Amino acid sequence: MIAEEIGSKTEPTRTVPLRTPWGLRLALLSGLLLWLANPPTGLWPLAWVALAPLVVSVLRARHFAQAAWRGYLFGWAFLGPLWYWIGLTISAWTGSAIGWIAWFGLTFILAGFFALWAGVAWWLDRNVPEQWAVTALAAAWVVMEWARTLGPLSMPWAQLSYTQYRFLPILQIADFTGAYGVSFLMMLVNGALAYFWMGRDQPLRPRRLWAACTLSVMVCLYGLARLQQHDVGPSLQVADLQTNVSSYQTPSPATQLQIMNHLAMKAKAHAPAPQLYVFPESASPYDPIQNPSGYLFFQQLAKTTNAAILTGAEIYAKGADHNAAVLFAPELAHPQVYFKQQLVPFGEFIPFRSLLSPLFGRLFNFPTTDLTPGRHGRPLQTTLSNGISLTIGPFICYESMYPARVRSFTRRGASLLVTISNDSWFLSRAAMQQHLAAVVLRAIENRRQVVRSTTTGITCMIDAEGHLLARLPINQEGFLVHPMCLLHGQTPYVRFGDWFVGLCALLLGGLFIVQTWKRKAHQP
Repeated sequence: MIAEEIGSKTEPTRTVPLRTPWGLRLALLSGLLLWLANPPTGLWPLAWVALAPLVVSVLRARHFAQAAWRGYLFGWAFLGPLWYWIGLTISAWTGSAIGWIAWFGLTFILAGFFALWAGVAWWLDRNVPEQWAVTALAAAWVVMEWARTLGPLSMPWAQLSYTQYRFLPILQIADFTGAYGVSFLMMLVNGALAYFWMGRDQPLRPRRLWAACTLSVMVCLYGLARLQQHDVGPSLQVADLQTNVSSYQTPSPATQLQIMNHLAMKAKAHAPAPQLYVFPESASPYDPIQNPSGYLFFQQLAKTTNAAILTGAEIYAKGADHNAAVLFAPELAHPQVYFKQQLVPFGEFIPFRSLLSPLFGRLFNFPTTDLTPGRHGRPLQTTLSNGISLTIGPFICYESMYPARVRSFTRRGASLLVTISNDSWFLSRAAMQQHLAAVVLRAIENRRQVVRSTTTGITCMIDAEGHLLARLPINQEGFLVHPMCLLHGQTPYVRFGDWFVGLCALLLGGLFIVQTWKRKAHQP
């Protein structure tokens, strides 16, 4: 019955429309499978086949609009259950139902990226030479994922490559192509599988599937070889601290400082003693620059431990509030500060506030002010007591979803990446795991070890190949002390950036231009 609905196996894809009920079912099936491939279920092998039903549904649409609608439905089926925690988080943060409106609004808008990809895929299938079709679909997917990082409502959560964060061999190619290269490869396999199903007796279809699978195996072999190599450099002992202070049950400022001091003193007793202590995002209850009590606490802590102290804090500077990472060290006359550049929509600022506030501000208890993003991504630098020069690339929470943000620190000489986060806002372990998946890719892209400190989890240390060196349990106060290597050099991704995205865009543009010329040539 299903084969009859899908159509004859011998007919070309573009001539056999798929009836609407089956088209919608296949789109929904793809959304469900890709959701299962992501944490918390984490059935990552499903991601290699999850999108094949969507490709079949889209390519068998009768027209562009129908293809786009099926892609949009897939977006809802995938994103809606994946980030249900947006509703919980923002509702708890604002004390109102705005969270579920934000969840609906973000899903409503961002599912449109999948609709656009589906429409483009439908056009490509009908207009480019068949030998280029699968490659073009994968290239369009890469450009779509990159486009999700743009704009004030950007939410590049759960990119296709992030499903593989536990399957490290396939991820190692990211040091050349970035995470987008992994997404391309996975979409190539999904597309080839879909074309094979739609025309198994056509000679090109099986060959294309074998080629995609062979390329995947070759990438895995590179990954296995790369995993046998170990990047070396000067090492330092790092204390990674988890305060277990929830944003919803925050103790007094004095208690928070006591927790931080207690953890630091326990870590100091470790042999050898840490040379860098990392506290999570918003760990400091005071502005450590403007507030004398906060400034004195961290200066004394740096002197007592004879080590560098990195902490998250909210800082008032230049007439605005900022989410910041602040570095104190005995060798520094003044603390160094990094201001977070990529703020969370509806979390750290209200998009289109002038429009939304008059309509919904009182009803949904909007905060009166937004945080202000920083303008520069300079690393934080100090010299340790043993003479080692330490250059930290700090990225805060949500910035881990933006490869270009993290890459900018490595290009400017960061030898160690540090990410601080307050994931207690999420109210979801699934969201914590999804967040961690992106950080693993950032380590591999930059070939830098990463220290990740969070308030309630997942606090961990990651090596330059993506292995978790150590981690703390969720929702427990504690610390890790582990040696971390300071690495130098630049990967092709760090040096050339999103060149692979540009290559995919050039391919799509070239196919469009060639097709346009052909059409003009055939016109009377």
